[in-house]
Amino acid sequence: MKRKIAAAAVILLLSASLSDARIFWSENAATEALWRIFEDIELNGATDTNTAELERFIYTYPAFADTDEAVIRIASIFADKKDFRRAATFYQMLLEDFPASPHKMEALYGLGYCQYRNGMIMEAKSNLESVVSTPNTSLTLRVKAQILLDAIESIISTLKQEADRPAIGAVLPLNGLYAAFGDDALKGILLAVEEFVKKGGMDIEVRVKDSGSRDVSAEELAEQLLRDDNVMGIVGPLLSRTAPAVARTTQSRMVPAIVLSQRDGIPETGDFVFRNFLTPKQQAETIAEYAIDTEGLKSFAILYPDNTYGRDLAYHFRNAVMSRGGTIAGEAKYAPGKKDFGKELKALFDIKVERRLVGRRLVAEYTPGIEVQALYIPDYYASVAQIAPYLAYYNIKDVVLLGSNGWNSPELIELAGEYVEGAVFVDGFFPRSNRKGTSDFVRRFKKVYGYEPGIIEAEAYDSAMIMLAAIAQNATDRLAVRDIIEKTEIPDGATGRIHFDEYGDAVKELFLLKVEDGRIIEVETLPDEGVSPVRQ
Repeated sequence: MKRKIAAAAVILLLSASLSDARIFWSENAATEALWRIFEDIELNGATDTNTAELERFIYTYPAFADTDEAVIRIASIFADKKDFRRAATFYQMLLEDFPASPHKMEALYGLGYCQYRNGMIMEAKSNLESVVSTPNTSLTLRVKAQILLDAIESIISTLKQEADRPAIGAVLPLNGLYAAFGDDALKGILLAVEEFVKKGGMDIEVRVKDSGSRDVSAEELAEQLLRDDNVMGIVGPLLSRTAPAVARTTQSRMVPAIVLSQRDGIPETGDFVFRNFLTPKQQAETIAEYAIDTEGLKSFAILYPDNTYGRDLAYHFRNAVMSRGGTIAGEAKYAPGKKDFGKELKALFDIKVERRLVGRRLVAEYTPGIEVQALYIPDYYASVAQIAPYLAYYNIKDVVLLGSNGWNSPELIELAGEYVEGAVFVDGFFPRSNRKGTSDFVRRFKKVYGYEPGIIEAEAYDSAMIMLAAIAQNATDRLAVRDIIEKTEIPDGATGRIHFDEYGDAVKELFLLKVEDGRIIEVETLPDEGVSPVRQ
């Protein structure tokens, strides 16, 4: 019996020794791994690779004695990279998981700074005040915190002074893949506000939320804006993925929004949601109306890319033609990016081929079996420039080419030349237009920003102008602002005369453009006088 007890004691002793050895080995491995990562950072700077290794270390060894060193280091790396959201996450981790860390005050200051940069002013103020008031905080940290607190107090003072000023909100992508488009829209909005104030309007604030990151949902961004009772309406967003969420939020909060997206179903969200953006239906109906009512064309063919852009435009053009008594003699689709259109055109126009000898050469002669007056190609200029020469090659003559906004580029002329002469297409904006509102807008925009604006700048400008006109009539009642928007008409906007229909969609006269003498010109429809081309 004594021998069994002794054996058990030996086993327990060996087990405890092995456990201690494993702990000692694990700590040594962790120390070695951490200092190897630190050394790499010191030698090569903070790279994506060593930063990822440091983050893995933190989650692999959460209870290691020196993990707080890793946490404060990675937080400062993200702060240096201006990724304040991720930096704040690690500063918060240190404060919660390592309350006795000697880096606690450094993390508290870092968290306050990140909150300040992320617009969380009051949260930043609270943390920075803790840094300043803690007796053992280093003098350096106290001074830095006090400097930042002074800046925050100045911001708070300014916000108090502006508290009673009405504002418009904007939800736009200002970072990420679509940041350039968001910046374009913001410039249009800011120009509208500046002009509104210069012309004697009330002071209006602009509150902007960045939808370019997926870290904060579009719903939350809209909610953040609408918690401010001074925000009387929202302009935006631009992207199809964020537009429905913002539309639902503004509708549920009963705050008007003018959305800059062609996403289906946006105005149908509710009576507080309006849409000011060029849609496939508007484009197709405008070019069909011009072709039939102005030019007297009756028979059409459609050649379109098999993607969302092409299918939507072809569908609406077909409906617009048929509703006006025209006929669609044939349709053909092609794969996006296709280079050779012979097969599609031969089938669409029922091309007959006759081969005969001319001297010693065998010559092919092509004769279309179907005659139409116009061919509608809803695609972009690069594809159009490849398609157009095929028409001449297959002897398809006297056919007017009709197109969509994707044609509107100087490169169309450079690439297609004579093959697109006489073609007519449509767009929602033409910066060289003689329309008074358009030319005035372009002149003012170029003076402020130094370049010629495009359709996004123009539609954002018009949307802001409509919102401002409504706020000017009632700056305190969101419901009244909605009612005024519904009845507002801008006679000379950047994109022309504009108002909203009963469904909340913008109604405006699009720009008809024509290729003439190797240039893109505007076709201006004059009341009771037919059509007169305006040369640029």
